[in-house]
Amino acid sequence: MKLKLLAISFFIINLMGCTTSSRVITSGSFEGLNNSGPEKGAIFVYRDSSFAGAANQYDVMLNGELVGSLPNGSFFSLDVDPGENKIEPKTLTSTGFGKGINVTVEKGKVYCLKLTLNFCLSCKSADINLAEQNQCESEIKSLSKVRLP
Repeated sequence: MKLKLLAISFFIINLMGCTTSSRVITSGSFEGLNNSGPEKGAIFVYRDSSFAGAANQYDVMLNGELVGSLPNGSFFSLDVDPGENKIEPKTLTSTGFGKGINVTVEKGKVYCLKLTLNFCLSCKSADINLAEQNQCESEIKSLSKVRLP
């Protein structure tokens, strides 16, 4: 009985997560992998809709600054200055779970990044990796666009 209660407790902790994320507003739907400014690059960051980790939301940092947050089944886009940019999930783990990516942004180009979940027993964590544009476009079509208020 105690083992069953312990297993249920770990499941609930994993489902709820251990960090607080930023509030977001749903702001539309996917309209294509477009770059709105020729002097900048566009970065799309998305997270698939999934039952696993559905209650968790993940803040996303660009060069150490909060730029967005991804609830289950959502995406956002950024116009970014050319050059080296680090995009990473904001996770509060001391165990090294969760990694980001450095992207060398070029003027006029579009980049797709996918947030995928990692699970540990007492925390929530995620990785952000480069996604192929064909894969990104097919996966992002059904997701909700979000933005920070």
